[in-house]
Amino acid sequence: MGERLGARLKPRLQVLSQYLAEQLCTLSASNGQALNPERLRDLIRPSIAVIARHEPSLWMEFEAMSQASDVAVEDLLVIHGYSDLLSFMQCQLPPRPSTFVCLDSSHTADGKPCMAFAWYLDPALLPYLTLMRRIPSHGPATLTLTLAGLHPVAGLSEAGVAVACNELRVRDGACGHFTSHLLSSMLTAPSLEDALRRGLAAPRHGGGAVHGLAANGERFSLELSGQQATRLADPLAAAPRVHTNHPLDEQIIPTVVLVEATSKSRLEDTANLAVGSTGTTPHTIGEWFGLTREPGSTRIALARTDAEGEHSTDAVVVIVLCPGAGEIHLRRSGMPGRMETIRL
Repeated sequence: MGERLGARLKPRLQVLSQYLAEQLCTLSASNGQALNPERLRDLIRPSIAVIARHEPSLWMEFEAMSQASDVAVEDLLVIHGYSDLLSFMQCQLPPRPSTFVCLDSSHTADGKPCMAFAWYLDPALLPYLTLMRRIPSHGPATLTLTLAGLHPVAGLSEAGVAVACNELRVRDGACGHFTSHLLSSMLTAPSLEDALRRGLAAPRHGGGAVHGLAANGERFSLELSGQQATRLADPLAAAPRVHTNHPLDEQIIPTVVLVEATSKSRLEDTANLAVGSTGTTPHTIGEWFGLTREPGSTRIALARTDAEGEHSTDAVVVIVLCPGAGEIHLRRSGMPGRMETIRL
């Protein structure tokens, strides 16, 4: 898989790794670090052994991808762990906005639970959005939203497990795992319980809020910093769950150094829509985030604004994951129409 992926995406991987490495070197300068691409590789290299030991099969895919694309493994890890590396190097940049929402069967039109993830990414990264389908010889098939096959943010597995991750910017990052690699590992898990266990691997270069949902409606949300982890309480299983880019747990709050400016308002807006929702479809959720919008529909305030204060949807992608049906629904800004459906 890694060889085919590296060969197919070779030009994209080469350009994207260079672009993100330059971004990291520039942003780290504001923190007094004199980084160049070679020094960046030196900082990343010690994590290779940790990642390889945690998930050998995924690491073999990385090595094959590196050989086929002529991109050093360390440069692939720049893509894979970019958001965590921003925390690890204490870059003064808030997390990219994202909104997670989970609905139980009483809120959906088909009577099955689902989760949705809206990602407001850097517009320069839109050409690299890639939906990956993996059919390994051992383990469940998966569908994952990635950047050029790396840096997964949400996905669904044949084992009936859906996962997603909100980025958090933390101050206690340590050489170890990338949260993106934890997400990849969770998607290979045979059950939700095992996915939960895999999501707690530590230490981590950065942090995030990691969410899991099973086809039967069981779910969890973890808040992770570099060295702290907690499972959020979930006393009302039928209530929608919403998370954005700030921590909710008292243990994790002190570890977060920067909060995205619209995070709390997006949390409130999405929760208000989700709590009052009935008969919800993927198309409805697309409307909430300004996609597939029809006249008179209700939507949340968008995360990005331009210089005049007008909302922009130029870099928004929404993915709705339905583990019970074994399908995802996907749409990004600039693509009018209904959500596209992809089955495992």
